[in-house]
Amino acid sequence: MAAWFSAFSAGSGNQLYTFGRTDFADDIPLQWTANPGFMGSGLDPHDLTFFNNAVWFSGETPANEFQLFKLGSDGSVTQWTSIAANFGPQDLTIFNDALWFQGLNAGQFQLFKLGNDGSVTQWTANPGFMGFGLNPLDLTVFNDALWFDGATPGFGGRQLFKLGNDGSVTQWTANPGSMGSGLDPQNMTVFNGALLFDGQTHAHGQQLFKLGNDGSMTQWTDIGTNFFPRDLTVFDDALWFNGHNTAGGLNELYKLGNDGSVTQWTANPGSGFGLNPFNMTVFNDAAWFSGATPANGSQLFKLGNDGSVTQWTAIGSVLDPVNMAVFNGALWFEGATPTHGFQLYKLGNDGSVTQWTDIGTNLSPVPVSTAAGDPDSTPLSTFNNALWFQANNPNGGFELYKLGADGSFTFWKDINPGAAGSNPHDWALLG
Repeated sequence: MAAWFSAFSAGSGNQLYTFGRTDFADDIPLQWTANPGFMGSGLDPHDLTFFNNAVWFSGETPANEFQLFKLGSDGSVTQWTSIAANFGPQDLTIFNDALWFQGLNAGQFQLFKLGNDGSVTQWTANPGFMGFGLNPLDLTVFNDALWFDGATPGFGGRQLFKLGNDGSVTQWTANPGSMGSGLDPQNMTVFNGALLFDGQTHAHGQQLFKLGNDGSMTQWTDIGTNFFPRDLTVFDDALWFNGHNTAGGLNELYKLGNDGSVTQWTANPGSGFGLNPFNMTVFNDAAWFSGATPANGSQLFKLGNDGSVTQWTAIGSVLDPVNMAVFNGALWFEGATPTHGFQLYKLGNDGSVTQWTDIGTNLSPVPVSTAAGDPDSTPLSTFNNALWFQANNPNGGFELYKLGADGSFTFWKDINPGAAGSNPHDWALLG
């Protein structure tokens, strides 16, 4: 097994890198490709997604800009498509023994299928709005179907679509939304046998919607104007999220119970705008998140399995905990320090919070997988009993770092020396 990621070097642009292969003696990352890409920018591999014993990704070619590529288990890299200019496959999602994604062909964004036999098929020909195509986004698997946000012809706006396991594509809703924008479903999350999401209403802006496993569609909340349910997280047999109560002008923590009840769970004034919970992460039988406080800016909070909400830290004038990742029995996150900017912190399973690094000013450690911004297809960047980060090297630029199981945090390789850095991102394991 080897680790694969994307990184930049001044001589080659963005290329595919690997380490941990059994045919090499050490774990020092090697540049694996040397594709010049379009106008010399490099291969720029992104959206790395494991499917059918290979890793598939969007990469740049000299002649056709972004196309679909295949990384085989033997390390071979193959340009798999040559469809139009800038085919640009994105949001690669596995469903029903195939890989589905958005691609651009003949000026239209449509749904494409990569079969397990390697065939690539344009699956839809929906003209969408003003002829720009279906433009499928936020592909989400639920109840033996693939659901997504897609554009409709005319002035129907963006609506919820369904791809059935028989291959049929159906526009599922015709909600006018606000000023003809359509339902525009976002942040789709599966909970309690239903698909919950943030959608537009005609009268009260963005609210919480529910798609039942029988296909029924229900506007689930009617709270204020633009309730804005976001950061939906399943924890302890409930769905928790950040919602805006316009009556109080506050962003607070809300709970959707398995009985369908919606409850405002907190009434924390924060800095005058509410608790504003985000980046909620489940760890050690609790949900942890960043929340605003009246006196200490953004700090770490704990939602216990008894429903209690506790401000867990009061570090400096602001901690601002972000980019949380669970690894080796602890929760790791990036947080502000009083003197040396953003560093790595550890929340132990005993509840202790420790500043773990003091490297340079603004180390700003982010897991390589988090930097990809593709949580539905990019696994957590763990390999060889370590968690891998991009972090700001004091000598210049964001480079590859290793957090070992023993707690050591080590600068692993200066892939692109100098201020620009290599910015490692995306992550896959193969071979």
